[in-house]
This record gives sequence, structure tokens and C-alpha cells, in this order.
Amino acid sequence: MSSQNLLEQLRRLDSFSSKFHDQLCNVLYGREYKQLVQNLQDDDLVWVVDYMDKVCRLITLPYPPLKLA
Repeated sequence: MSSQNLLEQLRRLDSFSSKFHDQLCNVLYGREYKQLVQNLQDDDLVWVVDYMDKVCRLITLPYPPLKLA
């Protein structure tokens, strides 16, 4: 799998689907992702970081976030 295939796989995920979380986990924990993400550069790397930033806002935690005292 090339980095472009990886990016396309992420782009195709439907963030409104009830299966989005599972699909995203399958991509992120896949062997190909772990190998390719280390070699992303320039625009591709920026895109993945932006994508993950947006995704983090979509996924709700099953518990409230910790607060520092």
C-alpha cells in the first residue's frame, strides 16, 4: 500500500456513519498505516495531522475528560 492509498482510505471514511469509529481504528491500527505514517512528508503529513485533529473532535469519550486541580 502506498501513502496515497492510505490517504484515500482515510478520505473514504464516512464520519457520519455509526461504524466510523471502528473503521478508523481498523485503518490506524493496521500494519500498513504504522509503516507508512513514518514516511509521510510535506502536504501529506499536514493533511493527516489536520484530519486527525478534526476526527478527535468527532469522537466522544465515554467518560468526562480529566481536569487538573
